[in-house]
Amino acid sequence: MSSNRLGSLLRGAEAEAVFRAWLDSSRLPYLCASGDGVPEHFRGLLTRPNYLVALPYAGTIAFNVKAMTGQERGYFFDVAEVRALATFDDLFRVSTFFAVLDPAGSARSVWFRLPDLVHAHQLTVKGDAVYSVPLTSGIAVDMDRPFQEALRVAISLG
Repeated sequence: MSSNRLGSLLRGAEAEAVFRAWLDSSRLPYLCASGDGVPEHFRGLLTRPNYLVALPYAGTIAFNVKAMTGQERGYFFDVAEVRALATFDDLFRVSTFFAVLDPAGSARSVWFRLPDLVHAHQLTVKGDAVYSVPLTSGIAVDMDRPFQEALRVAISLG
């Protein structure tokens, strides 16, 4: 495994741990989803989010957590991963977000609704198909504030 890939995996695991601690402080029920839970005949076509967060008596929302720094052209999301997560969103009827955390460790994060990513501009970077999403198109989230407050801002229509 290349050192870049290993570094990316470690940053991703750290971001997931930070997100999990934030969820713990919210006292909301949630589940961490395992990649082994995808049926063999759906592998490559369906992926699971990292977290399923229950909103008691209302429903469930899903989050896929990434450690990512925005580039000049925005954030880049792997097309195959977004499409596989969109399949989850569609089949399970669960609103799904990418939660992008700052790898430097700041409390600032950005949430992206999955439907917004699917319709983003597609390009090729280093041979990989990616969706390029402008830095300003996400929902700014301050993780120093409670999860419930961030969610209220994220779902606000006005």
